[in-house]
Amino acid sequence: MATRVGIIVLSGNLDKVLPAFIIGTTAAAMGMEVGMFFSFYGLNAIHKEKHKNLKVSPIGNPAMPMPAPVPQILTIMPGMMDFATSMMKSMMEQHKVPSLEQLIQQAKDLEIKLYPCQTAMTLFGYTVEDLIDGVEKPAGAATFLSFVNAGEKSIVLNF
Repeated sequence: MATRVGIIVLSGNLDKVLPAFIIGTTAAAMGMEVGMFFSFYGLNAIHKEKHKNLKVSPIGNPAMPMPAPVPQILTIMPGMMDFATSMMKSMMEQHKVPSLEQLIQQAKDLEIKLYPCQTAMTLFGYTVEDLIDGVEKPAGAATFLSFVNAGEKSIVLNF
């Protein structure tokens, strides 16, 4: 029985979804069984259309590198999320960091279980048809926790 890693994705921000997939795919590549539970705004990471438009949130992220120093108060200006997202995607491409689409495909290839939260789907009015192909059937917290708890060792991370 292998170590099981459970990753809870609650945020729909690109700068939180990417690390969740990077840790998940790395754990799976190391032979661990991985399940990712997408709830609330994290559900957008596996939504057919919305995952393509996730953005980086500069709000409350003072460590984010900017081409020129920007006072934190200016991060709430209109267009700042688009600017931060464009900058992040450019840096990822320059350093050959996989895109979200590539990470999702890697997760599927590595047989990571992608659990959409049934409660969040009901809350936001999503159907199974709204989600990317290859996800598990919508599940509740008990199903996800049962998956994680069935491992010899269990690790749970929250993003």
